[in-house]
Amino acid sequence: MREGQLFEQMKLWRDWTVEFLRTIPEAYVDIIPEGHNNSIRWNAGHILVGWDNTMFPAVNEQRKIPLSYHLLFPSGSNPGDWKEQPPSMNKLINHLEEQPFRIEQACSGHLNDPLKESFLGMKTLGDMVVFHMNHENLHMGVIKSMKQILIDK
Repeated sequence: MREGQLFEQMKLWRDWTVEFLRTIPEAYVDIIPEGHNNSIRWNAGHILVGWDNTMFPAVNEQRKIPLSYHLLFPSGSNPGDWKEQPPSMNKLINHLEEQPFRIEQACSGHLNDPLKESFLGMKTLGDMVVFHMNHENLHMGVIKSMKQILIDK
């Protein structure tokens, strides 16, 4: 797959993520439905942090979102453990909207570059992009399930 196609797919999936998140009223984003471990806000933040935590350091750039986000939304974390107020959904959505363009700018021309260390068995930056697109879609499935339980009943 050509690099341009991969970045276009990344942006397409992200557009769908952002559009869907905008359909969820703020009143529901912090409720953890039965059968789920986290909230809609946590899942949205986790998507953002996952990309930020790996893509920019892989090309020797600083992460682009605040450190506090990395402390609120890593794997294994839970909103019940939060000691500070999380960012608003509007803030998270704005970051999610901007992120693909920042990733493309930082990573363009480097997708075939080997990673300094293997990431879940992946060896190149392009492999990591594909992983994150799938990871994002996994979390969007969870978010859609939550919306169905909480709102669409």
